[in-house]
Amino acid sequence: MPQDNPRTSPAPAWTAAIWPLVTGLAVGFLVGRETAARGSGGTTAAESAAADKPSETVPAGTKMPAKIYKSEKDFPAGWTKEADLASVTGVSFAGLTPAQKVTALQALNERDCECGCGMGKIAGCLKKDPNCPRSPNLARLAIDMAKQGKGLGEILAAIDEKQKPVAPSNNDNAPSGGNQKVVPFAHDLRRGPKASKVTIVEFSDFQCPFCKRAEPTVKALLDKYGKDVALVWMNQPLPFHDHAMDAATAFQAAARQGADKAWKLHDKMYENNTALTRADIEKYAGEVGLNVAKLKKDWDDPKIKAEVEQDQKVAGQVGATGTPTFFIDGRQIVGAQEQSAFEKIIDEEIKAADALIKKGTPLKDVYTKRIETAAAAAPPPSAPAAAAGDSNDKYDVKVGDAPAKGPASAPVTVVAFSDFQCPFCGRAVPVVRQIESEYGGKVRIVFKQFPLPFHDKAHLAAEAALAAHEQGKFWQMHDKLFANQQALDRASLEKYAQELGLDMTKFRAALDSGKFRDKVDAEDREGAAVGVTGTPTFFVNGTRIVGAQPIDAFKAVIDKELKAKKG
Repeated sequence: MPQDNPRTSPAPAWTAAIWPLVTGLAVGFLVGRETAARGSGGTTAAESAAADKPSETVPAGTKMPAKIYKSEKDFPAGWTKEADLASVTGVSFAGLTPAQKVTALQALNERDCECGCGMGKIAGCLKKDPNCPRSPNLARLAIDMAKQGKGLGEILAAIDEKQKPVAPSNNDNAPSGGNQKVVPFAHDLRRGPKASKVTIVEFSDFQCPFCKRAEPTVKALLDKYGKDVALVWMNQPLPFHDHAMDAATAFQAAARQGADKAWKLHDKMYENNTALTRADIEKYAGEVGLNVAKLKKDWDDPKIKAEVEQDQKVAGQVGATGTPTFFIDGRQIVGAQEQSAFEKIIDEEIKAADALIKKGTPLKDVYTKRIETAAAAAPPPSAPAAAAGDSNDKYDVKVGDAPAKGPASAPVTVVAFSDFQCPFCGRAVPVVRQIESEYGGKVRIVFKQFPLPFHDKAHLAAEAALAAHEQGKFWQMHDKLFANQQALDRASLEKYAQELGLDMTKFRAALDSGKFRDKVDAEDREGAAVGVTGTPTFFVNGTRIVGAQPIDAFKAVIDKELKAKKG
């Protein structure tokens, strides 16, 4: 899963620490791409550095534009200007000098928005879709840095760092649900040879921007390893993606006309994954040579939806609650990770397969053997960690100044990384309340912010919760937000604040200034550092529990911790 990074208002404290890190980043880790047309009237980067900011050091590896502009009137045709963004809520160029405005705007016109919307540059995405989960945050970052006198190079480096894919964890396969025995169904489509040394099972969602980002990596792996690796697709359309189920069932329906055509539709839907209405998909089906009339008939066959639901059930059983989730011969890897993370496991599995084949195992039976090994390596199902969907590892999660309830001296601390717009987080709220009720003063509950980038209201809701916390009413706001997950726009947030009796002048000022924006981002980064890739994720005295698990999953870990404290 893709996440934002911390800043601290009004003058970001993290800049002193992060720039040495950014300076050392390799070019391969930078996500920004530069494709916009160039116009006349600008100066070269070297000329501008010499004339305007001779003291600016461009962080190593930062891709600089050919020209640095000094006026909006010199921008290339098609570039977004300040006037184009005047109606975007929460983004203001007020307080910047004309030169600072041009610097911020150029940065936003230079880099692509990696939200998965396909709208191109950050500025263009912000103009066309002000509810984008990513571009407003990047715009505010650029504006804040320009206001501090930062140059174009430093701003671009910060944007690149923000959009850098999440690196693999220290574990071999970045586990969230651990090794699993994943047995695909006969209806699940396969890409590659019928029998291979290594099989990758992918749980994915056509509307998920991170799944789309993983596609080039998957194709590169299949090209590199040829007949040694095959991919099996299993559907996991997430409930908050309004067209994901239609896309998944279309894919399965297309398979009735041949796997080749189904995979062509698969590719077409990923290329256009922000336009996946039924009409859009029918259009793509015709373009790839499918019989559209037959597709529409098969599409509505209840058996097709049943196939998708079977895949979803397996996804839940093996801990693939977020997308994309991969199992390489049963070994899990989560998210759109670097190709090297996949290659490490694949290379190991090829060696294991060669050893089995040498001992007489037919190639067609290698996958069965390897997933049995993977399952045997995982914790037994009765173990608390397995019930929680995680390993037995302990994580050092700091409470810090996060909102908490329950005595600080409680023997058990439950830290939740959560997202107010996430339906699964909302589903977990009653379970947390039950924990409080059953364990009383023995358990302390801590809440950390982890707004997911594809939830367009989650970041502002997190800021609102911390603004309420500043006035001593975090948990009251917490309950309001989870009770109204479908209404988290600015007006609704202010309505809840009024209902709670908050000082509205102070509350509005906090949201307007982005006072808690950096705190939210800091906790987001903290979660990513301990392996949080989706929400909700809990840590019970450091033991990770992923997802909206039943109360018994928590009780098993809590009781074990209480017993250990007594011992």
